[in-house]
Amino acid sequence: MESYNGTPHTLTRFDEDLNNLRSLMMNMGGMAEQHFADALAYLLDADAIRGARAISQDYEINRLESSIDELAIQIIARYSPTANDLRTIMSVVKTITDLERIGDKAEKLARIAEEIGSVLRTTDFVGHFRVMGRIVTGMLHDALDAFVRQDAIAAEEIIRRDTHVNQEYNAVHGVLLKFMTENPNSAEVSLRMLSCMRAIERIGDHCTNIAEYVIFQQKGHDVRHGDLSSGKQRTQI
Repeated sequence: MESYNGTPHTLTRFDEDLNNLRSLMMNMGGMAEQHFADALAYLLDADAIRGARAISQDYEINRLESSIDELAIQIIARYSPTANDLRTIMSVVKTITDLERIGDKAEKLARIAEEIGSVLRTTDFVGHFRVMGRIVTGMLHDALDAFVRQDAIAAEEIIRRDTHVNQEYNAVHGVLLKFMTENPNSAEVSLRMLSCMRAIERIGDHCTNIAEYVIFQQKGHDVRHGDLSSGKQRTQI
């Protein structure tokens, strides 16, 4: 993962703390990427070793989130940062919340894989899971890369990519519900498959959130509830 390449300036204690905050966030991002990849490998490819890692290491993400939160509070209290730097800090704090939730969803995927992974891999639905997993894996990597490079254009493209995830989710959701109705004995397994699909879809939403924080940090406006294509500014700081 690339190192942060923000605007260079004279290094001060504030700069050191801010760079450390960014670095910790990117470490957490790398952990979330690995966590999700391990969970998918267990669910789709029966890699039990990676599945066990996905289940056991969620506490590391939670621990790092607490450390970053504490450092962010210290920076704000100690330096009273200006608007631009405050946007950076806010973006980091928001991003780690989404990364922690990605970790939670990855752990959920791995635990469900323990229960129904062998069944899922024999169904016609597994292809949909692979497609969604591939798209969302790319979104997570690219969202973190956009944060490092402060690339608002790349962030906008990631947000648009979430449409494909939602389309795939909606397509298989309807098919699974129909299958469940026609095969009541398979209802419990079908519900677990839906939970997996929903977890992957939600990770895509968290990737979209991270991309939105990049735009907020660069442009100073909140696009979460607005039309991205219109460029309308919702909230400015």
